Amino acid sequence: MKEMFATEGVTRSDRLLHTPEPFAKNNLLYVQETGKLKSLVPHVCRRENLDSYLIFLVLKGKGSIACEGASIPIRKGECIWIDCHHTFEHISSKEDPWELAWVHYNGTGAEAFYRLFRGKNQTPVFTPADFVKIHALIERLSFYIKENISELQIHSVLTQLLVECITQTMNRKDIMKEIRAYINTNFAESNLYELLTDHFHLSKEKLQELFVTNYGVELRDYIIKRRFNAAKELLRFTIDPMDLVIKKSGIGNEDLFYQLFKENEAMSPEDYRRNWAQWIKD
Repeated sequence: MKEMFATEGVTRSDRLLHTPEPFAKNNLLYVQETGKLKSLVPHVCRRENLDSYLIFLVLKGKGSIACEGASIPIRKGECIWIDCHHTFEHISSKEDPWELAWVHYNGTGAEAFYRLFRGKNQTPVFTPADFVKIHALIERLSFYIKENISELQIHSVLTQLLVECITQTMNRKDIMKEIRAYINTNFAESNLYELLTDHFHLSKEKLQELFVTNYGVELRDYIIKRRFNAAKELLRFTIDPMDLVIKKSGIGNEDLFYQLFKENEAMSPEDYRRNWAQWIKD
């Protein structure tokens, strides 16, 4: 059953409701509801005592969820997995209303999967290493429900989704390695922050938070240091003029360029080149 509606100008939803067959309800994981929601204006959705578990992804925007006695902010690129038997409410932000993709599910093993997930995570909110893959699995569930695909296949995809959520939270270090490698490759791009947020489906704030947590270094400082090292390499091993070095290194600002050399090398970039460039000495 598919429904598309706007709730009094508050949200616009595209949802699919599902009633599993008795065999599925007694023996398998099964979907109760899945779909997408776009918040048109800030709003609060409160639920309690639902015999269900919920996973939703923030596709755009931001908001927060109140559960387990705490209010947790959530942004684009983050996921949440909660036990709906307890009271919860989610709130779309005023300045940047969100878009969500979600699945309500239940069935054999549902509680055990959830306990395994929470045993490895202090909060129900997590940043997946591969947001796109998790989103694709929810999209596939929506297609299967819409096309009335067999309950066994729905169970299989739902199991994949739960396993991905668990394993991706176990491998958070991997995404940080990817982020660092991406910066090291694309450091000279003037829109690097935008490229990072689009590529990893994380907000700039979340990237900064993860970087400090994992490396003890501010993201901005890491990028500047990478660009500064590139500038030193260009001065030592090329004959590029200063303006081209500033551009190629990604520093992009002459005042900052000279300031970095003064603070880190206690000399001007011209002096640095004279002291270190082998081609000058030759």
